[in-house]
Amino acid sequence: MTPSDPGSVADRLEIIELIGSLSLSLDARDWDAVRALFTDEVYSDRTSLFGGEPVTLDADEFVEGWHQTLQNLDAVNHLVANHVITLEGDKAKCAANMQGVHVFHNPSGDDMWTVGGRHDYQLQRTAAGWRISGLTFTISWATGNMNIVALAAAG
Repeated sequence: MTPSDPGSVADRLEIIELIGSLSLSLDARDWDAVRALFTDEVYSDRTSLFGGEPVTLDADEFVEGWHQTLQNLDAVNHLVANHVITLEGDKAKCAANMQGVHVFHNPSGDDMWTVGGRHDYQLQRTAAGWRISGLTFTISWATGNMNIVALAAAG
């Protein structure tokens, strides 16, 4: 398919909306809505941010990790832009820039941590439409207090 094919355009729009729905659902901390956007297994590579190794997790476990990290923050806001999509039949890839702002009011330092980088999404067409099957985050920069994530998760 070429980008001008009607099927290609529809697929691209669905993928962009899927990724937008992920950001909005994360920021609303609507965990059921977040879970609905993923395949049953999810590849996750956040090694550039936290170290460790990439993992493949059951989607419920993957979403629970975000729940534990983000639920107690006072505010969170993710912006995703500049989507570049490669369609490969029933699979696709999407590279996009991402910026995440995390807020947690605390007595031990800065209330904000902002991080920017690139998301590389792996996508799979399912009977329910496109779903995210993998996500790699590559950090480019960060500013503020990274410790607020741990502080919020602990309290």
